[in-house]
Amino acid sequence: MKQTIKHFKTEKLIRDKIPAFLKSRGIQVHAKAIEGLEFISKLKEKLVEEAREVLETSDTHDLCEELADVLEVMYALSSASGLTMQQIEKRRLEKKELKGGFENKIYNSSVLIDENNPDIHYYLNKPKQYPEIHVSTHEPDCIFCKIARQEKETVFFAKFKHCYIIKDLFPVSNGHILIIPYEHTENWFTAKEEVRLDMMKALHLVKEQLDLEYNPQGYNIGANCGEVAGQTVMHLHLHLIPRYLGDMEEPKGGVRGVIPSKQKY
Repeated sequence: MKQTIKHFKTEKLIRDKIPAFLKSRGIQVHAKAIEGLEFISKLKEKLVEEAREVLETSDTHDLCEELADVLEVMYALSSASGLTMQQIEKRRLEKKELKGGFENKIYNSSVLIDENNPDIHYYLNKPKQYPEIHVSTHEPDCIFCKIARQEKETVFFAKFKHCYIIKDLFPVSNGHILIIPYEHTENWFTAKEEVRLDMMKALHLVKEQLDLEYNPQGYNIGANCGEVAGQTVMHLHLHLIPRYLGDMEEPKGGVRGVIPSKQKY
């Protein structure tokens, strides 16, 4: 039988013993040693890669494994950059004395700052890290507008450029969340395209988080548009509802159940 060889692009820094291990498994490795600034640059990329893997951990065993990887990259990066871990630890303690640590578990969701305050440049110069929240139109009595304006104490599941995510106060299932635009718009069809695109991006990212946290077997996605469709808060909000095996006797028909007599077909 003719053997088919497949070629995969990796483009990543790997540990010293990995090439030999892969070769022992019959895998051809195209690798080389790199030096200087290129090595430091790749170490920085590796640190980001390992940090992302920390986000994906679901138990203390996996967390320990990934934090060990992060620490190994930190040792290598500090050495390659002419630093010692002792210097880094000294600076860590100095910064903790000045700014505090994380013992109080404080989570900052947003800040309000006058445009004439010189400190505003700290946020303006980092738009990816600190995207500005735009609320160009709002309704004074709308509950979702009040949340967007920070007038109602709320725990945010996540925030994006044009929308925020909260857990539903009356969840259909564990993990039921709402994706809501900052700007007041009545429904999906009245929203700006950039808002809808940001909400779709948020939908995909939060689904990954719900997978890790709740491990559902399925999802329902929906938005009520208009009173006749069951909308009670006239500010666009998209439901993402995790579904679990056995959560209802006969799930066939899914969202067709908005008209119960039409769900079964």
